[in-house]
Amino acid sequence: MQILSLPLVVIREIFANFKLEELLFLSFCSKRFKYLIQSLQGRRFKQIKIITYNFSVGNVCISAETLFSLTLCEVNYGITQMGVFGMSIETPCCWNPLHSTYEYDKKEKEYIIRGVHSYIQQFFGSSILYQVNSKNVLPISLENIESSSIKCPENTNPEELEACFQNSPNQKTTIHLEGPLAGNICSDSVIYKADFLDVDCLRNRKESEILRHFKGKRLRCMNTSFSNSQVIEFLNAWKSGQMFKKSKLLGIHTNFDLNEDEIMGKVDHIKFNKRHGNKENTVATTTGQYLIRESDGQKGYLTISQMSVHLAVFGKTGGHVNFDI
Repeated sequence: MQILSLPLVVIREIFANFKLEELLFLSFCSKRFKYLIQSLQGRRFKQIKIITYNFSVGNVCISAETLFSLTLCEVNYGITQMGVFGMSIETPCCWNPLHSTYEYDKKEKEYIIRGVHSYIQQFFGSSILYQVNSKNVLPISLENIESSSIKCPENTNPEELEACFQNSPNQKTTIHLEGPLAGNICSDSVIYKADFLDVDCLRNRKESEILRHFKGKRLRCMNTSFSNSQVIEFLNAWKSGQMFKKSKLLGIHTNFDLNEDEIMGKVDHIKFNKRHGNKENTVATTTGQYLIRESDGQKGYLTISQMSVHLAVFGKTGGHVNFDI
């Protein structure tokens, strides 16, 4: 292309006037074009911190906040051969200028979405945090995903959900799950190993299984059906080292009223006074409580409200307690 014969300073200015979506499209022209874009627009690329794949029925939207956005739509009719995203020209995926979207053959969805993801990683770099959001459809399993938020469609079985994490089993930040699930997640699921697991249990009454098998650091269960007796059972199980061994923070939000006095009357605990300063330089004192795990002496600081329980583990000597979960 004639643009490549221009001085680099001119090419840089030309590229600076293109949107990132347009530069991505231009990179399909040749390896040299792709290299020039990456070399001359590296500063713009560094502004991208997170790239999100939003899966919905029939569509995948890939975006980086307000910096760029592109949409892929599945179709059932013939696709113009074009050779985009580094895939062969025979791959059924092309640009539709009428709708400003990329279109792909529905039958080749998994292969194409993975090919697009691979190209985007190469183009923008691996230092970016890649995350997945899906609503009423299970996402394609992609590599190097660090965070997932999945609203399961009706009649999703645990094996189908597990397959969504096959190519990114060790997600470093958050897995958020909601929606119906037909059965229990297996006890050794990669889902239970997420650093932060956030589960809406409104239509998925599996909270006891989740508590029993979770192996990550932080867990939040929303819209549970936990009662006083179940909270008592869990807290005593934690004290005896039967569950929640490696975790640091737990939040249970229930749709039933909890009675703190009844719960604490059946759980061995220690009370302590917490001192709080304020702008008027006065000190207020409130009462707190913690449990001690019998196996290793770890302290679990506890707060119970009418509809929630929070447990924060801070070692044997204690520390700053933040129940922000």
